[in-house]
Amino acid sequence: MARSTTFKLNITVVNPGSGNKYYIDGILQTYITLFPGCTYEWNQDDSTNGGHPLRFSETPDGTHNSGSEYTTGVTTSGTPGSATAFTKIEVTTSTPYRLYYYCTQHSGMGNEVTAQQTSGNTRAYYAGAYPSYSNQIGMTDMASSGNFFDFGDISASKYAVGGFGNTIKGCLFGGSPDGGSTLSNVIDQFFPLSSAQVSDFGDLTQGANYPVGISNDTRGVRCGGYVSPGTYTNVMDYVTIASSSNATDFGDMSAGKNNIACYGSTTRGVINGGYASPAVINVIEYITILSTGNTTDFGDLSSVRSGFAGASSSTRGVVAGGASPSVVNTMEYVTIASTGNATDFGDLTSARGNIKCSASNKTLAIFGGGRTPSDVSTTDRINIASTGNGTTYGDILTAGGYNQSSSSTGHGGLA
Repeated sequence: MARSTTFKLNITVVNPGSGNKYYIDGILQTYITLFPGCTYEWNQDDSTNGGHPLRFSETPDGTHNSGSEYTTGVTTSGTPGSATAFTKIEVTTSTPYRLYYYCTQHSGMGNEVTAQQTSGNTRAYYAGAYPSYSNQIGMTDMASSGNFFDFGDISASKYAVGGFGNTIKGCLFGGSPDGGSTLSNVIDQFFPLSSAQVSDFGDLTQGANYPVGISNDTRGVRCGGYVSPGTYTNVMDYVTIASSSNATDFGDMSAGKNNIACYGSTTRGVINGGYASPAVINVIEYITILSTGNTTDFGDLSSVRSGFAGASSSTRGVVAGGASPSVVNTMEYVTIASTGNATDFGDLTSARGNIKCSASNKTLAIFGGGRTPSDVSTTDRINIASTGNGTTYGDILTAGGYNQSSSSTGHGGLA
């Protein structure tokens, strides 16, 4: 998708004890990923930037290491340390894959930037961990096989975090920092095409553990979750992803439940199975994302299932793994625009439940982590358009499950 988006990075200069360094949005020498079609404005109006002009080079530390300044698509304005001072770079498919930002006057202040030559909607994210609670955001590029890496931090360490997102923004919400005694309603936002600039988005209508998200490019919907001991909610609420605000009531699912799997298209969101006390169910239901209202019956899974995950293209939704009641490796799919029962898709590389994360970029989908019942870090990848078994992709940051959180930069299934 073509896009023209400008991201502003706020630069300060701080001496952490080893000489002056650039801090980007308050983080020391952050590793930055840039994407074609986007412009990045490195704002140097803070007074600490005085005497520290920031520039780019294809050589580490630039002119201090026999390199030269990189100037293609780069503009500068003002004097560092004064109002309106910035260095701006417009990234295209011709921008070198690896660049370095550096100070023209002093060595050792900068770090590396990577200009991805794939579109932004190949990225997938998740946050949180169990049993050791974590605030880490794990990131991977679905177009290439490899492990997740640490992208940044959400506002608190917790597990069972939900997520949704679009090509510009990711949102991660809910969860618990203490095994379910305290339930978070916080929605964190970040911008996957830039650095992990995590900030407050707003609040859900209720604190929830194991909430699951569905989104298109405009709206994100939170579905269900655990809201108090022995109580599972049927509430859905929504936000407009482009703005920051508290969630608004959307409607109700057919029953209060958690450990569900969701996916969606540009128009429709589909909610699968889950635990609806006192039993695991096989019900599939759907919503129209851009309207509000209660769910409508879609069909049934082939068996009852919970603790699984979903992902989708614009036309097909796939669920994978889970417990039925023992852990399974099976995957099933539906055509999102129609209604009916799910059909066999293939098998994951191993049986596992409580899958930690899933995400899609409209073509590929990944399913990461879970329990066998031992904690595993395994991630499978599938091509959504073709039925068949999953293939080994890489590993999530920390082995385990009980999370159900993801956000991808393509719309589709976010579980």
